[in-house]
Amino acid sequence: MADLVTLESGGLRRAGRPWRAEDPFLMVLGEPVVHSLSPAMQGAALKARGLPHEYLPCRLAPDQVPGFRGILEGTGLAGFNVTAPLKEIFLGVCDDLTDTAGRLGAVNTVKCGRDGRWIGHNTDSGGLLMVLTQKWGGGDPPARATVLGAGGSARAAVDALLRWGVPEVIVRTRSAGTRERFADWLATLPDGDAVETAVFESASPEPPTGDSVWISCLPGEVDVLPMLPVASSGKKCLLVDLRYGAQMPAYEPPLGFERVDGLPLLLMQGGVAFAWWFGPPVPWAVMQQVLSG
Repeated sequence: MADLVTLESGGLRRAGRPWRAEDPFLMVLGEPVVHSLSPAMQGAALKARGLPHEYLPCRLAPDQVPGFRGILEGTGLAGFNVTAPLKEIFLGVCDDLTDTAGRLGAVNTVKCGRDGRWIGHNTDSGGLLMVLTQKWGGGDPPARATVLGAGGSARAAVDALLRWGVPEVIVRTRSAGTRERFADWLATLPDGDAVETAVFESASPEPPTGDSVWISCLPGEVDVLPMLPVASSGKKCLLVDLRYGAQMPAYEPPLGFERVDGLPLLLMQGGVAFAWWFGPPVPWAVMQQVLSG
């Protein structure tokens, strides 16, 4: 595990000691962040390309974001990834946004330019679309998809599903306030009327009558099973749970469901981010080997 970086008393600490980096480095930001496999994956990719950068985990709470940029100015920070719950917050921190980040209203990858400007991007939607099409195995997309949760990752999930061509998408949230904010974002999409929002039901939903995809964008501590049918109805059902490792609760998917964890998406996100920072080639095999090991 790479040394953990924290913000304390207005400065950076690395492995508990005061630190100011002048050599080039990248980070992944979040709370929690110690579970992230990005440092190992990106560290191996950087080494494979012969680049001098380090890639470090940084524990950052939402209330620390306003002071984050000032502390990092003048260091060797070249870019960083952003995890929940910071993706929407960093939208307002960046100087410029790519079209994808602006459309999703969430940032998960930032490039720090030599001119000091921060450019926000989002690789969640494109990465998830690649995972969905690979795991579905060809043919038409399902007639219906359900997204559980309504944060930044859920926005990317909806965007990926609409780009894939899924005609009916349902987003289930745990609170009316979250549902309203998500609905406000949907109103900005030209095809947002194809998406329905609803609160979680107290009982498990009925099995889908046709082929379906379910995408869990829930926090690590939330049990997803009460929000899923108890079984498929004999149709093709793919469950993509974006959590992995210590963040993934131990559970057996419903009968007839094929489950995919968040590692394939992490690989796709990481590779696209690496290409955005440094250009091709992306050492995909090295990155996949780390995640498979």
